Order: sequence, then C-alpha cells, then structure tokens
Amino acid sequence: MQRAACEKSRTLRQRKRWLALARARGIPADARPANFFRKHQRIGGCGNTRCWLCHGDKLAQRPTPQARRAAARFAEALRTLDTPPA
Repeated sequence: MQRAACEKSRTLRQRKRWLALARARGIPADARPANFFRKHQRIGGCGNTRCWLCHGDKLAQRPTPQARRAAARFAEALRTLDTPPA
C-alpha cells in the first residue's frame, strides 16, 4: 500500500487529464474507473480486510494458483516415493 500512497497524486492527475480528454471528445466520463491507472486497484485501497470485493478469494478460503501448484507437486513427489524402483 506504500506505493499506492506515493502514487496517489500521480493517479489523480492522470484521472483529471482523462476526464478533460473525455469531455473534449464526447466520451462518457465514467468510461474508465478512477483506479484504471493503478493496475485496477483502489486508490489507497479500501482498508477493509473483510471486504468480499477486494479479498473474496481469501475470505472464501480458496487456494491461490501458487498453492494449488505446490500441492500438486507435493502429491506427485509422494507418489514417486511410494513406487518401488524398477
């Protein structure tokens, strides 16, 4: 979150520039969200650790792709240990 705090002013400047360009070209102002320039994360984060929108996978206790790969590798290693050498 430190990086988001450091880049908040830059993000807001880009947003204002986008709104001015959108008005000049007749594009709807809400075509891009305010957090578009921050890798689609909220500016500064929502700060709520129980937010299902931001932390849905964590709250539902779904494993991350990295954890799923690690579990698959571990199971494969156990299978190779159980098989007798030929």
